[in-house]
Amino acid sequence: MIRLDKGDLLSFMLSQQMTKFVVSYGKLLDPDLTAQQYLILQILSKTEQRNSSELAQELDVTLPAVTNLTNKLVRKGYLERRTSDTDRRSVNLSLTEQGREVEKRLLTKYKELTRHLWSQFTERELDLLVASYQKMLDALQKNPG
Repeated sequence: MIRLDKGDLLSFMLSQQMTKFVVSYGKLLDPDLTAQQYLILQILSKTEQRNSSELAQELDVTLPAVTNLTNKLVRKGYLERRTSDTDRRSVNLSLTEQGREVEKRLLTKYKELTRHLWSQFTERELDLLVASYQKMLDALQKNPG
């Protein structure tokens, strides 16, 4: 049996957790909404509006990919395009009321799917986990690999 150092063990555990989350995410989503489309809804629910370039950067995908994703969301009635007040060449995307409702519904379903994960932890353990995950996310942002 191969012995893993703690960093390798944590990386392996994180990989397993991510796989399980992806599977749960698949159960969460509407059959007609992809994970990337849902991420766009999540981003816009927190930031009110973004342009396609900002979304492409945040999702780490190409601009044509974002255009394709957002076109589908506009057709479904979840997003709307608005010309910028300051630069008429710039188009911002924002959630419609229908898009907000879909994002809220999916967030509620996601919370239901994950609620059991945290019930075994004390408040102190949860605080430590939050701080540890934030430290890991900060490291990932500095060096995405």
